[in-house]
Amino acid sequence: MNLTRRSALAGLVAGMTLLGTSISAQAQDDWPNQQITFVVALGPGGSADRTARMLAQKMQDELGVPIRVVNQKGGGGHVGHTYFLNMPDDGSFFLATSIHPYISNAILQKDADYTLDDFAFINGQWTDIDLFALNKDLPYKTLDEFAAAIKEQPGKHSISVVPGSTGYINALLMLEGYGLSEDDVNIVTYESGSAARTAAAGGQVDMTVLGADGSLSIAEYIRPLAVASEKRLPDWDAPTLNEALADEGVNVPPLVGSMRGLAAHATFKEKYPERFQRMTDAYKAALDDPEFVESLKTQGIGAEWLGPEKTTEIIKSNFEILKRFDDVAG
Repeated sequence: MNLTRRSALAGLVAGMTLLGTSISAQAQDDWPNQQITFVVALGPGGSADRTARMLAQKMQDELGVPIRVVNQKGGGGHVGHTYFLNMPDDGSFFLATSIHPYISNAILQKDADYTLDDFAFINGQWTDIDLFALNKDLPYKTLDEFAAAIKEQPGKHSISVVPGSTGYINALLMLEGYGLSEDDVNIVTYESGSAARTAAAGGQVDMTVLGADGSLSIAEYIRPLAVASEKRLPDWDAPTLNEALADEGVNVPPLVGSMRGLAAHATFKEKYPERFQRMTDAYKAALDDPEFVESLKTQGIGAEWLGPEKTTEIIKSNFEILKRFDDVAG
């Protein structure tokens, strides 16, 4: 083969390579070009389902394709997680549900054949935060004062919680922070948050540790002492748990409650990073829309943007807490 023909052939090969690359890039840029499915691993009508449906309605406008929502309930989310992971990982299916603590609990308690690393978390949009609240007629003004009273008279004071709840674990973490144990107080369990709150509001117990949003209904009967969060909450005049524990010289990783949000297959993020970023950007754009955020608020739905990195950090750090307190969570 002479030099001229060899050069021509090399040019043809290079041209075909560039064309193939261009077509591939174009295909990537065209995503999404078909219907997307949001899988809710819980039943219809609940907070996760309502969040997913409102998000789907908004994000289909952002992405330009229809988004349907399907419910796959059972096993505390385990059925839905498994269903989702068995679906294509090309960006046609996403897990729009309570991504925490249900996935972690399924891994710890239901012998799930998946791990947290099988999911690429995009955002935790609406997270329940536990409130440490005292009956308002008690004399203690701070968590320090209440802890000091427990130390002075072990066994006298009581805390209401729901069995297996994050509130129960956060109560134990709080006691640990003050160098106390579960034996130093009376942990009174109630089968519902409503009953546990009523007990604190009515003075049957001294303190309750339950969801802050749900406790707004009894705000006039309780005194907020702390929130199990990294930052203060606008509805409650109370420090974070670690702010309250500052004089003890300890730092307690707060355990958050149900986190409704969105996750993809981990392999989707690995194989299609541009698509993953496109989905992330569309989600953030939705939550940057004041009108959409206001519509969420009217439905009592949160609209926080944590992003993939922070969401993953919270879920993985909380997994270690749940693992340590597996006997309580179970």
